[in-house]
Amino acid sequence: MAVAQKEKTEAKKKSPGKGKQQKAKVMPTPPPANVKQRTVVTPWRDTLEFKTTYNWLFGKSNTADTRRRALSNIRIWGLRRGNLCPAAVLATSVLVEAQLEDQEGSSKIQDTYASAFTRFYNFMSSIIQGHNMTSMYETAKELGLQSFIVDLRHLCAHGQELPPVEVLRSTSVHCLEWLRTYYWLPHKESMSNLDAGKLHRKDKIKFEKAVTNLLEIYDLTLECHFKGAEKLKAISKLKSSGEFNKIRVYSSSKKVKTSTEILSAVLGDLSALVKRESSSMKDLLDIYTNCLLKMEYFLGVGLQIDDNEDVLIAATQGLFRLLAVQGYIEKVFVALVQLTENQNESEQRRLGASYWATKMVESFGMLFRMKRMYKGELDLNNKLKPVDFATLNTDKISKTLRSLLVHSNVDPSVTLIFGDNPKKARSLVFEREFIMQRVAPFSNYSAPILKGLLPLADPPFTKTQIEDLTKLCDTRLQEFEMEEPMEEDSSPEESYNLEYLEKLLGQTAQSSAQTSDLGAWKLDNHNDWSKCALGVLPWAQ
Repeated sequence: MAVAQKEKTEAKKKSPGKGKQQKAKVMPTPPPANVKQRTVVTPWRDTLEFKTTYNWLFGKSNTADTRRRALSNIRIWGLRRGNLCPAAVLATSVLVEAQLEDQEGSSKIQDTYASAFTRFYNFMSSIIQGHNMTSMYETAKELGLQSFIVDLRHLCAHGQELPPVEVLRSTSVHCLEWLRTYYWLPHKESMSNLDAGKLHRKDKIKFEKAVTNLLEIYDLTLECHFKGAEKLKAISKLKSSGEFNKIRVYSSSKKVKTSTEILSAVLGDLSALVKRESSSMKDLLDIYTNCLLKMEYFLGVGLQIDDNEDVLIAATQGLFRLLAVQGYIEKVFVALVQLTENQNESEQRRLGASYWATKMVESFGMLFRMKRMYKGELDLNNKLKPVDFATLNTDKISKTLRSLLVHSNVDPSVTLIFGDNPKKARSLVFEREFIMQRVAPFSNYSAPILKGLLPLADPPFTKTQIEDLTKLCDTRLQEFEMEEPMEEDSSPEESYNLEYLEKLLGQTAQSSAQTSDLGAWKLDNHNDWSKCALGVLPWAQ
């Protein structure tokens, strides 16, 4: 958009000859050559629509018909943006409507023109700063309008008799030319279409950059910590100069000296960053999750552990507890699952995502069992002290929670210990539909996740169903290892529901029984077990 700047008025000086004050002549300056463009939401779809309307209104070949088509476009613009439609566009429309009515010989043309000039003044008054007559005349002069326009508007709004039609007619031409020169033409020449794909909110870009930088420090430090480099001197021997400099600058700013302290400081900064932005950014969770999955060492470290997995779990415990406190744990889990199912991802990333998703499933199962045990105890003793499972996100765990943790059938040293979101406690169970959706993209990366989700289904599977579906997962895993996919009597569109999986399990059992050594066992050929419902004997149906 072209922008005009006002030139400062020179100070009043005394004439050297007569000693009288002379007022310097004010000259408007031309618009600057290079003007920074603004991003504006316009009522027109693109520049072509605006230029077409301009040509219909002011082009050399414009007619009454083209001007009516232009007015139709302007009415659409008004519907799109309401009171945000530019006042200059609306002022143009009322003047053109008045001219068209004049051409048709309207008997009330004076009233129409009077209303049009009042609307035109409303646009002009949005530009001027003052409200007295003197400021109106001065502003009209600066804008290139004749002073009689102000007088004419005053007569139209407050006069006892309206001006003659000839005066109104010629003035409408003058005002339209002014609108064309002042508004339409500069927009037509300077406006450009915006590529929506390149439009980013500055706050989102700033947040993404901040999270990426923090998680990069975390990823680099995690590698050093896992490899036994605690002090900065030891870290300098592991990392390149550029990577070490990032860690050194951050540790200096936070006044920390060890890798453990750096990891803790990063988590503190992440927590503060999310709290500051969470109420004003809708896409914060997606940005956060995407940044998290960009950590290279974090995704690959699970593939490098031998007998020191407890060191890795202890180092990353704080990250998962932070995700639980923020309420992001489920979103991150789903993102990891989808990464394991994405065939376009590298094998290392899929394996790393499988490791962490499986560890999270173990924690979900641990929480599920702990809550079930607590409910059972509460049913027997209603005077039992209440337990806040959100405290699992801290190091201060109550005696009751410690007891439940011991009886949850997990090894705390190699299990991620995190609890509920303090603001929204909920049971970590998964709908059957979500679990069944994991069957179609089944692979050796997602198999352990699927098996771990079976006991957490809602509504729950029976014990027999869980055993059979687990057996099916193991059978399909063996086929993946042998690189001989199972032949399925199903079309690509067939849904993977429970009934279909039971049928598939029966077919698999028959196929394996015919080719395997049964030893002391013999094959029952008298009953079709593939048509038998789970948990029901064929002869009992």
